[in-house]
Amino acid sequence: MAKVIEINDIHALGAYRYSWNQLFAQTSHATFFQTLNWLETYWQFYGDNKKLRVLIAQVGGQVIGILPLVEQTESTHAGSVRVLTYPLAAWGPFFGPIGGQPTATLYTCLQYLAGTSRTWDMLDFRWVETEIDRGRTFSAMRCQAFTPVILPGKPSYAIELPTDFENYLASRTPKFRAAIRRAVRKAEQDGVVAERYRPVSDRQSPIPPNETLYEECVQLAKRTWQGSSSTGTTISHEQTAAYFHECFIQAARLRMIDLMTLRYQDRLVAFSYNFHHQGRVLGIRMGYEPDCKHHSPGVALMGMQIRDSIERGDQLFDLGSDYPEIKAPWINRTLESQRICHYSGFSVLANVLRWGHWLKYRRAHAAV
Repeated sequence: MAKVIEINDIHALGAYRYSWNQLFAQTSHATFFQTLNWLETYWQFYGDNKKLRVLIAQVGGQVIGILPLVEQTESTHAGSVRVLTYPLAAWGPFFGPIGGQPTATLYTCLQYLAGTSRTWDMLDFRWVETEIDRGRTFSAMRCQAFTPVILPGKPSYAIELPTDFENYLASRTPKFRAAIRRAVRKAEQDGVVAERYRPVSDRQSPIPPNETLYEECVQLAKRTWQGSSSTGTTISHEQTAAYFHECFIQAARLRMIDLMTLRYQDRLVAFSYNFHHQGRVLGIRMGYEPDCKHHSPGVALMGMQIRDSIERGDQLFDLGSDYPEIKAPWINRTLESQRICHYSGFSVLANVLRWGHWLKYRRAHAAV
């Protein structure tokens, strides 16, 4: 018999850490953002004024999946709306159920939600990777008498890595291929040294996170445009610096951190801060010294990073959802995203929002 346990206290999740870790290992295309370590970090910095609703699905007393959710108030054109959604908050490109049985997990957890009092106006599954979901979220919602609506999400731009760096270069335009080769060659001739910090899992003798290296990257970021950015999304911004630092520590402990650096005369001139898991690299932030443009550090860093990833056997490098025009010359694959919403029939605001979404996406479709 299926059963759902709802956890609302972040500290109470510690009792399920072993199960969470076991299920995470079974999750397709899992990222650091689906670990309990990340959720604890996120909640530490951004949990205020939100209600944690982690649903743990059990069958026959065995945990088969976990559905992390958060209930929060959001400002919309219709007014303040109470939304039940994934906790990702756009820190990464995709999210979903934890475990190797996502269909059963969604079905069981949605059955539970359908039978509980609704304190929310809208159930909004955002950041759903279309290729992985394959319609299961929509179907599970329909099975529990929800009325799901599919809306387009923000795609993520990626490089599907071949087995050879020359094969990758051959897939680029002649002009860009020459630019990559020129930048990498010049950097190496000038004595620029590439290093990659990717700790190897060793439970017998764990290595502490290299916080000195990370702090170097933060200081470099402060000297770039990121130092004056007001978006609050950079690793050096005062509102997010502590969060990114803790993510680095937690990812390093899980052996999921991936930090590529370039040094010139022992001076850090460029970095790429990533997470990695099961052959998939997820780019988070990059930066390079403004006074080192003669080394083409951005192009050199990406070229060396792609080459090194191929040599390590990585399969995919996800560059994220932002700045598609900058990423376009590098990528060879687009990872589609969608959101699946149910608007409560008892909420006037939710239904106003539903019509607003319909008009917005209808106009966007007509403009294409």
